[in-house]
Amino acid sequence: MRSVLALGGAVLVVTLSGVWASSLQGCDEAYYAQMAREMLQTGDFLVPRYDGTAPLDKPPLLMWLVAASFRLFGVGDLQARLPVLVVGAALPFALWAGLPGSPAFRFAAAATLATTLLYVQLQHMVMTDLLALAGLVGLALALVRAHEGVRWGWLAGSGVGLAALSKGALAALLAAASLPFALRGGGVLHAGFLLRAVPGVLPAVAWYGWMWHVFGQQFTEVHFGVFLLRLATQGISADSPLGLAFYPVSALWRFLPWWPLLPAAVAVGVRMARSGDRAIGWALSFLLVYFAAITALRTKMDHYALPLTVPVAFLVGGWATAGTTTSRADRWTAGLCVALGAFFTVAGSLGAAGGLPAPAGLRVAAAALGLLLGTAFVTCGLRVFRGSRSHAWSSLLWAAVGAYAVGGVLLHPWDAEPGLRAVASRLPRGEPVAYVASRLPGASPCPYLALRFRLQQPPKVLDLEEFRSATPGWYVGRTGELVPTQRDRVVVQDSGWVLVRRW
Repeated sequence: MRSVLALGGAVLVVTLSGVWASSLQGCDEAYYAQMAREMLQTGDFLVPRYDGTAPLDKPPLLMWLVAASFRLFGVGDLQARLPVLVVGAALPFALWAGLPGSPAFRFAAAATLATTLLYVQLQHMVMTDLLALAGLVGLALALVRAHEGVRWGWLAGSGVGLAALSKGALAALLAAASLPFALRGGGVLHAGFLLRAVPGVLPAVAWYGWMWHVFGQQFTEVHFGVFLLRLATQGISADSPLGLAFYPVSALWRFLPWWPLLPAAVAVGVRMARSGDRAIGWALSFLLVYFAAITALRTKMDHYALPLTVPVAFLVGGWATAGTTTSRADRWTAGLCVALGAFFTVAGSLGAAGGLPAPAGLRVAAAALGLLLGTAFVTCGLRVFRGSRSHAWSSLLWAAVGAYAVGGVLLHPWDAEPGLRAVASRLPRGEPVAYVASRLPGASPCPYLALRFRLQQPPKVLDLEEFRSATPGWYVGRTGELVPTQRDRVVVQDSGWVLVRRW
């Protein structure tokens, strides 16, 4: 009971800190939120549409959940994020309840997942990734416990089906990355297990079948060709200069505070897997295959690494509860913790002294976070040197919870477009609004998408030359692009956005 309460406290702080200052970013949050709103407006819940057009790029589960939130609580930024927030808060408890092993291991794995930075960031965003991760959690728990009976097959199928309805073909990659573990046996390949998995994937199969029925080959070419094969072979964004090192470098930030523990966690995990620990065996196998797969993709995105948070949580939890000892890998981990702690301490001290190039309002928060994390990492390193793994892990856990509380309250990290919140509060209802931009939405879609969600109807788009000679009305644009003239009254100018009324 104490571990459940501790986990609940940690999840509550991480989920709610700063959440009330919420505004959606244009790419991709406002895009999904607008499609959910159109589902409510049109009554078509099978085909996601944006301004009446079906993009055919994503399955509908996220839009279903957001539309349900809009129906219950009204249309808004926080309402759009609510379903993913709830799922993100629930998944650590699913791990705690479903993992085999000691209560200490289950708590450590669940709390590690809940406080990994990449997980926390995507928990607070209207994106499909966390819903797909929920499917992976179900699949992982089913595979790990398959030897206990074929009844776990329903959870495996439901996990794959959930991932397919959330993020499409990623479900096949998650299943493929789990295949080496499944081929070892342990009940996964039992006919009864596989048969019970079938119902879980049927909703996804039915939706894909319906889309083929409605759109035919066009759906296949767009959904799989453009948004899968092109992503893998040609890329959909500029190549990262980091190349194959993109995800290891990204992990230095996105997998805080836990990546310094990974050398020792992997070393301990290898021994645990050899001794028959199925959860750790799945974690090592999945980590290797999935990491190789996303590294091979031409397109590199931080959120593609989200599925790695689950095996990392298993490995760190296994290490934290593996007893009191010190190995060579532990000494490497201790050194990484102390070095990272020194870095954060110096950064925090510079922030406190005003030596960092940050706005005055952020210096206090930066200094507090730096000193808090610096102290925690140094303490963690010293405890690892002494062989106290569980205490080292605890020092990072509660420091991370405190850091999320401080950062959420003082930095407002979930307020992606505060200027648009101010603009939206002053926009006239029922009157047309024009969007003024130096580049058309096709070349720079994110600001347009962010604005579109705040409007009842699509705005007319004007370039700068057209704006100068435009007739009276309401005009909104980015600060520096929309430059008011003598005929304009500035209604709102806040955080990069300006709204004017032309007379």
